[in-house]
Amino acid sequence: MKITEFFKDERKNHWLAEISRCDWRAGQYLCQLLRDDQFHVLLGEKSRLLLLTEGDHLMAFCTYAERDEIPTDELTPWAGFVYTFPQDRGKRRMGKLLEQVYHLAKADGFPCVYISTDHVGLYEKYGFLFWKTMQDAHGNDCRIYRMDIHQQDYSDILGMQVSGTIDRPLGNCHPRHPEMLYPVNYGYVEGIMAGDGAEQDVYVLGTDQPLRMFTGTVIAVLHRLNDVEDKWIVSLDGSQYTDEEILNAISFQEQYFMGELYR
Repeated sequence: MKITEFFKDERKNHWLAEISRCDWRAGQYLCQLLRDDQFHVLLGEKSRLLLLTEGDHLMAFCTYAERDEIPTDELTPWAGFVYTFPQDRGKRRMGKLLEQVYHLAKADGFPCVYISTDHVGLYEKYGFLFWKTMQDAHGNDCRIYRMDIHQQDYSDILGMQVSGTIDRPLGNCHPRHPEMLYPVNYGYVEGIMAGDGAEQDVYVLGTDQPLRMFTGTVIAVLHRLNDVEDKWIVSLDGSQYTDEEILNAISFQEQYFMGELYR
């Protein structure tokens, strides 16, 4: 599973055909914009079309755009044309695209990301909060949601030596989702409370054996964008794994959440 940018990919015709399978009217409108080379004319020259793909299969798509259906230049950027194909729903796949939108907006120096929708209770799952109601270009009321962008400070945590208990050892199944197998040891730091009111959760790297206890160094923090708790990444011997190695190791569970890795 990876994120592909439509305009940077060589197989635009393939992905356009995949998008055209969408039974959503707005999705068909997006196809027309792409075929007529009107995408950037309508949404802005810097706007991007993000695709969540697995091999040749398109799972979901959305835009990171300068403009949206709300007729104002004061609000930017926008997440738009948000769609997940029916067979890929129920696993919060859209969260990975909205996570990418968040990262792009942060890299571009924006304080927040907007989205317009008629849905209630959907985008709240992805960290967006209702902001206000505005009218679209056709005079219809739209609910505007906003996700604020923050810079977290974990300087007092990174490099800390911690000890604790492994309650979900490597090779064990998740207690509520037996199909999820733990490829790393997962536990908690004793005596340090997290945002969810429980002891601080950790992923422990540096061994291929199941553990009962651990002592190691916090080398990274995974800040969840749509949850109240962070996950600490602990290295048993202090080895500084790459971002890619860390994200791959914890993706078995974090693929269902939006997050940002701090080093």
